[in-house]
Amino acid sequence: MNQKRKKNLYFLIGIGIYLIFFLFLIYFFFFNLKKENSLNKKKIELFKKELIKNNLIKTQELKKIKEKEVILENNVLKLSLSTIGGNIKNLFLKKNTNISIETDNFSLLKENSSLFGLEFTNKFGKKIETYKLEFIPEIKEDLFKYTLNMHAQLEPNVSIDYVYVVYKGNNYYIDFFIKSKGLSEYVSKNSFNFEWSQKILNLEKEKTIEKKYTNISFRINSKKNKINFFDKKKYSFKELDNLYWIANKQQFFASILCFKNQLTIDNSKKILIYSENLNSDSELKFSELKIPFLLKKEEELNCDYKWYFGPLDYHILKQSKDGFEQIIPFGKGIAKVLNRYFFLNLFELFEKANINSGIIIILMTIVVKLLLSPITYYQYKFNFFMQNLLMQTKFFLNPQILIEFYKKIGINPIYSLLGNMIQIPIFYSLMNFFPTLINLRGKRFLWAKNLSYSDRILNLNFNIPIYGNHISLFNIFNILILFFFPKIRKRFYKSKTNRIYILFYIMMLFFFNNYPSGIYIYYISSNIINILFYSLIDFSFQELKIPII
Repeated sequence: MNQKRKKNLYFLIGIGIYLIFFLFLIYFFFFNLKKENSLNKKKIELFKKELIKNNLIKTQELKKIKEKEVILENNVLKLSLSTIGGNIKNLFLKKNTNISIETDNFSLLKENSSLFGLEFTNKFGKKIETYKLEFIPEIKEDLFKYTLNMHAQLEPNVSIDYVYVVYKGNNYYIDFFIKSKGLSEYVSKNSFNFEWSQKILNLEKEKTIEKKYTNISFRINSKKNKINFFDKKKYSFKELDNLYWIANKQQFFASILCFKNQLTIDNSKKILIYSENLNSDSELKFSELKIPFLLKKEEELNCDYKWYFGPLDYHILKQSKDGFEQIIPFGKGIAKVLNRYFFLNLFELFEKANINSGIIIILMTIVVKLLLSPITYYQYKFNFFMQNLLMQTKFFLNPQILIEFYKKIGINPIYSLLGNMIQIPIFYSLMNFFPTLINLRGKRFLWAKNLSYSDRILNLNFNIPIYGNHISLFNIFNILILFFFPKIRKRFYKSKTNRIYILFYIMMLFFFNNYPSGIYIYYISSNIINILFYSLIDFSFQELKIPII
């Protein structure tokens, strides 16, 4: 009876722990209360309405004006620039099978989804918006680059030039200059606004997941390497005193604007950044940047900027030496370190062999398991002895006897915890690694069409809370392996599956259904290796005698 009561007590304790864990998840996902923005809701609402209205007016007015387009391209980019406003109207990423871009018409910017320009009042009181001005293009070419000068004449002695420098070869970076002549005498109060707005487009088939990884980040100072990220509220608003660069990021691509020279900001005003989540079929988020510039007397505009339009490739982003690579969401703390310096290098090492990405993940799993095998061995050895001594309560009632026992079998009990402690950061690292690794975008393995997303063997016509609207075969395989694992290791588990574990498997079936296929492949491979490893250890421990104290 005592044994049954103990088992029931352990079962109830287990149920209690899982219920607390489940309630915590509900709280975290549905009732996560964050500190509200320092600005009141009315201010955000007014700013939002003004920006959306202005952007809508700009887009409508541009459609009415007859324009010409200028084309610039290199091996990886194709730009279509409008003579009205001097903006990049369309930007295409060219065919690149490494990141699953199969055509030359992959639109990162589409039909003025990105608009920038200057806004000011001239000395006659007239409001000037450069997106309405006509620019005259002039292209020059040399061995290394194309230079496009877009010239807008405001008055006989007043002009503004936008200069784009597109480098030949595989270069996603574009140098951009704004220069003026006679502007300081033409602008009222020597102040004006630089504005950049962008509708961040939906580029992936799994819009819900892409939206999760779409965000705006910025860096305030070129000397301090700290990156700031917008929260994921529907509406977000920031006021800054300075800005080094801003990035509008999708899951695998980004549009970045970097201010290479120090901004001369009007001290009476703030730099404003606004963000809003969109519910459109083709758009994910709206972003608006407004910078109040100040021109000194007899000073002209000489702005040195840099654009980046391209994939979230760690090495390409790092070439800038401006910290762009930090916008890749590799996680935080030790997870970030593991992903950047271990998992990424390991993946790219196997990738050089030109083998399937799914096979690469299996090879990565083997390497990780080999590195952890000494700890796994000692952890299992410890558990083996403790499981066989579970019924001998004198060991647990007397700590001194336990310590003597540990010394006799030559095991430090810390190994029992160390294996699990190491697995937690690895799991968290890979949870951030696979969905954001550009190398996995569109890569196939077995029935999985994209290793960055969950495999879908069957789409449901309805949505099940937490579980989703599809069935993942990898998820089912993973649960089945975990379920039969104890039955294979009969010696350790006495051929019975604890009811707590069954509850755990059911929870995993729901919570893991939407995970990337790469995660499933890693854990299925890991569990199969565990079965082989533990079976080998079980066989070697068959004749092992438990020491008597």
